[in-house]
Amino acid sequence: MLKRSTLAALAATAFLGLGAAAQAGCTIPPDAAAMQKDVLAHLNAERKAHGLSPLVLSAKLDKAAQGHACDNARRKSISHTSSDGGTLKTRLRRVGYGFRTAAENTGRGFASGARAVEWWMHSPKHKDNILLRKAREVGVGIAVSPAPDSKLHWILVVGASK
Repeated sequence: MLKRSTLAALAATAFLGLGAAAQAGCTIPPDAAAMQKDVLAHLNAERKAHGLSPLVLSAKLDKAAQGHACDNARRKSISHTSSDGGTLKTRLRRVGYGFRTAAENTGRGFASGARAVEWWMHSPKHKDNILLRKAREVGVGIAVSPAPDSKLHWILVVGASK
């Protein structure tokens, strides 16, 4: 029971973060919450298959991931550098996430969370991020680039707080 209520609270917090991004001129897919759950389920299946602990959603990592997904979507980019020159470290500081370790995956055009995780698992550096032994938490950002492109942009941030 506690797990369900905790997961529901985290999902609500994440969804509120998505709403803030939408107000900032970012297009969020209407099924973003379900897409985020899909990513989390596939990430944790991969981690379990490799003997690693599951990741839990973090509101702060979600906020950092969603902000970067929106920034990349506006630019039709898969960059790890924000339009203002910021890095993952910068973005994590902005959301108040004190971290011991953190890593980021970007992606563009994947139709589902399952497809994003599948692609990342076939890319050595992205796979290393998903299987980062020290990671405990995750944030997932999803945004749609402006028409006529209208592609999904994905950001995955894994980390462990101090």
